Amino acid sequence: MAKPHPAAPDWILLSPKDQQLDTGWVGYRHVSGMVHWHHAASDDNRLSASLVVPTPVEDDSGITHALEHMVLRGSMRFPERETFFSLRSELALLEFNASTKKESTRFHLSGYDPHSALRGIGFFADSVLSPQLTLEDFEQEIFHPQGGGIGGTLYREINEYMGFERFRASTVQAANSVPRAALFGGMPDTVTQLDIAALRRYHHHYYRPENILLLTAGSWPMVPLWRQMSKALEGVSAPFSVTLNEQHILSSVAAEKDDERIETLSLSPHWAAVLHTTLSSPKYGQLLSNLGAQLLPLNNDFQPAPALRFRASQQCSLSVLERLVDLARQRLSPKRTAWQSGYFKLQQGQSMATRWGDGLQRLYHHFSTTPFAPPHMKGEECEPLPSFSFAESPPQGEWVTPCPPLARLAILCRFNARDTETRADLTRWLALCEQRTLRWAWMQSKPILGEIKEWHCANAVVKGLMVDLPESDVVALRHFWHHSLSANEIHAMDAEWQHTAQGIVLNCAGSVPVFRAGTIMASHRDDETAMHVALSFPHTTEAGTMAALGQAVMASYLLLQRRLGGRCYSLSVSLDLMSYELTFDSVADSDPSISFIALLNAFETLCSPLDDGDIEKVCSGGMGLVSARYNKSHARFHQALLNTVGRSVALDFSVVSPASLAQLATQVLYALKHTTLH
Repeated sequence: MAKPHPAAPDWILLSPKDQQLDTGWVGYRHVSGMVHWHHAASDDNRLSASLVVPTPVEDDSGITHALEHMVLRGSMRFPERETFFSLRSELALLEFNASTKKESTRFHLSGYDPHSALRGIGFFADSVLSPQLTLEDFEQEIFHPQGGGIGGTLYREINEYMGFERFRASTVQAANSVPRAALFGGMPDTVTQLDIAALRRYHHHYYRPENILLLTAGSWPMVPLWRQMSKALEGVSAPFSVTLNEQHILSSVAAEKDDERIETLSLSPHWAAVLHTTLSSPKYGQLLSNLGAQLLPLNNDFQPAPALRFRASQQCSLSVLERLVDLARQRLSPKRTAWQSGYFKLQQGQSMATRWGDGLQRLYHHFSTTPFAPPHMKGEECEPLPSFSFAESPPQGEWVTPCPPLARLAILCRFNARDTETRADLTRWLALCEQRTLRWAWMQSKPILGEIKEWHCANAVVKGLMVDLPESDVVALRHFWHHSLSANEIHAMDAEWQHTAQGIVLNCAGSVPVFRAGTIMASHRDDETAMHVALSFPHTTEAGTMAALGQAVMASYLLLQRRLGGRCYSLSVSLDLMSYELTFDSVADSDPSISFIALLNAFETLCSPLDDGDIEKVCSGGMGLVSARYNKSHARFHQALLNTVGRSVALDFSVVSPASLAQLATQVLYALKHTTLH
């Protein structure tokens, strides 16, 4: 029998027949109908949460994307439209954002600070359930006439995306496929057909408590969490009948050439993922060209399910194309098939972890494998692969491939930036390490993702081989590296060799960073639709003060008004502890020079000391700024990387005071008025 919680009687523990305790998840239901699933078996010390709203859409209007923007501009408990951006500069969170998918909209966060997490989820819950949705906000956030053109945040965002060739190609591919895929994020010629009434109707129909899932993992204080949710649910009105706009808004995307078409083979997505790698080789590229066909990308934002799609000429025969694909499949060994299937899963997991962080990737992965996950969140797990057949209909909705939690091991080599001989030797050795690692992974049938990359810090360069792999394979790879790679291979170098839990570290003689002293240096560059400002600090400056200053700037009035007024798509700040730079960037900016003036005004304002309450907020936000860059995904790797140059993510915010922040702002303002123009 379902039982109410004694400290939160409006939340009821699901009855045993409705639970799936063997999966590690515990279910609760609010009296309003909202369901909460908590991953009690998670050993992650991060707090992760997601409010998932089912938001189906069959046209290109962008209504779900527009609503994602609109609900964050003020609600019943948080009426100020700048609250979302203020919280982003105050909360010590790794991730605090929303994302529109093909069949759902997700409002999610992750972090280590319970206070910040509770404030964040309380804001999301009230915004999702009781948004203001005013006409004024619609005109600023979605679109409005501006001079001889159109302004608005969403309109600028989509136009910015349309400037990327890959995105444009995805829209053409989706619009010309059979069946046609909805351009659900909206297009420049479709979002201008939306109105506030349509958004209000859509919100009332789908953003209902009985439709929404709350997913959590980590050591959440459950009763305070439920109380935050209950406050938001108190303001929800009773359902009433609404008629959704049945107008089918489609974009006038350019069609394929008259003599070409897009063919989609009727294969399972798992086989499509396996075969796409094979068909991408030069050999098969030539064979396809001879048939009059060109292989298209495996998936994109509008068509997330993997599928073999081809741009085909009128002379290309579908049956001949299928025979070529079947021949490629027959020539694949079982080992190669399993490798390419596993490799695709790792790519999908890596992409999600990079975008949203390890915590949310694990949350969505674990939930996708449960029997109670709704169809739009259900993972397509398939081991072994299904029988090969051209009789399957490719899935058209959201598609998730479960990827286990990933870890990153690395071989990091530090050398002097001017030592070209050592650079060349280490480059060759790291390439050899990469080949050996791939050979080991192939022999062990353990797919991995590898990349060689460089990082710069003062007079030192860190060059490394990074390998992402399932956590279950970490011990095996580390053992291989520690026992198969030796300092004797590069004995000609004067270097210190060290085995670590995260891999191998090699520090060459004369490579200890010589940190810069002196004054702050600033550079400023305006592109047509973007502002770029970089502040390079002497290493005597406290990194905690730099982080707090960055968040204080982002909370300034004029910068907030640039974003809230629809003058740009985004304004962001980033702190790089390797280069010791604080950078400010605007995207899809109507006038970057005005954004720079607003930035100058922010620093001028901060030359006057803040009060203690504001200092506490920007310090918390500064902690979140650093954590979002270095702890959001692969935190141990980033700590090891910073350690090679004597840096750490553990910043001291106790040194931040009203006087120290005002003094730093004054120094930055002077540097900005004497910038290096590009």
